[in-house]
Amino acid sequence: MTFSDPSPREPAARASRPAAPAAVPSDAPDDAAPRSNAWQRTLGAASNPDLKLAMAASGTALSLFTVGHMAGNMQVYAGRERFNEYARMLRRAGAPVLPPNTLLWVARAGLLASAGVHVLAGTELTLRSMRREGRTVAVTARQVTLRIATVVGSRPRPALPGRPLGVPTSAPEQPTGAPTGTPKASRRAPFAGAFLPDRSGAPRRRPRGRRRTLPQLVARSMRSTGAVLGLFVGYHVMDLTTGTRPAAARSFEHGDAYGNLVSSLSRPVVAAFYAASMAALAGHMVHGLRTAALDTGLTGTAQRVHRVDVAAKAVGAVVAIGNVSIPVAVQIKVVR
Repeated sequence: MTFSDPSPREPAARASRPAAPAAVPSDAPDDAAPRSNAWQRTLGAASNPDLKLAMAASGTALSLFTVGHMAGNMQVYAGRERFNEYARMLRRAGAPVLPPNTLLWVARAGLLASAGVHVLAGTELTLRSMRREGRTVAVTARQVTLRIATVVGSRPRPALPGRPLGVPTSAPEQPTGAPTGTPKASRRAPFAGAFLPDRSGAPRRRPRGRRRTLPQLVARSMRSTGAVLGLFVGYHVMDLTTGTRPAAARSFEHGDAYGNLVSSLSRPVVAAFYAASMAALAGHMVHGLRTAALDTGLTGTAQRVHRVDVAAKAVGAVVAIGNVSIPVAVQIKVVR
């Protein structure tokens, strides 16, 4: 048996073979993986400062409209003719150069766009905050539902046969040999931290005497007041703009803005809902305007911070008091 040397053509043959594909890093995007959606390409790609600036700009635009809207509504105290003429002026703005309602619909489109930007940017910032804390929407919703059910179920119930008055339906049993005596001076926090990351599973306790201030409560409830305002705007449009039943009063008539407002706010439940919504609006505006000034760099000194705080509180108070005065005036028959 003889051994022959390798052929000189063998390296060329090896070179002619197709090169093996390079190894793909494990963190590289896979073609089989779902591609990013429109949300990730737009809001997901924006930085936190950009989203906060978008919220500041859109919130300021909505606040300016709210102030102007309140000022226009004050004409209801001038009587039916004056208020209805104000409503007709809004519809005829721009005439005869532009058709009726043109500028009104342009303003509505701008308000809708501002509200959309505000809500979407706030939603993305909320989702990012939840991801940093290791939470998901599903888990948070489940925790909130469980905590609400726990709070509701722990309230005293009326006396029933076989159960004394004021005893909860499911009173916790004390283990045998458990120590007795005066419990510690602490109270169960509302919802036991349902909106905070639940790492230990134990209910959150806060010593007595430690209460959050009103600005802290307003700051923590911005998402809640925003949801209330969203529901209010939808109801307000159906009530006084489109006349959709059952939101609107039975006597709704297109063109009679004064009569529609009085008929709607004559219902005590509707008047109470409007007043409560204005309280939510005041808190949302005060904290929102203050935060917008901070995010845009208008508060460079402590004196400016104080001025912005005073101005935001003044604007929120004026808008809330002015708008709340209308349902109160209708209920006590000052406006009728």
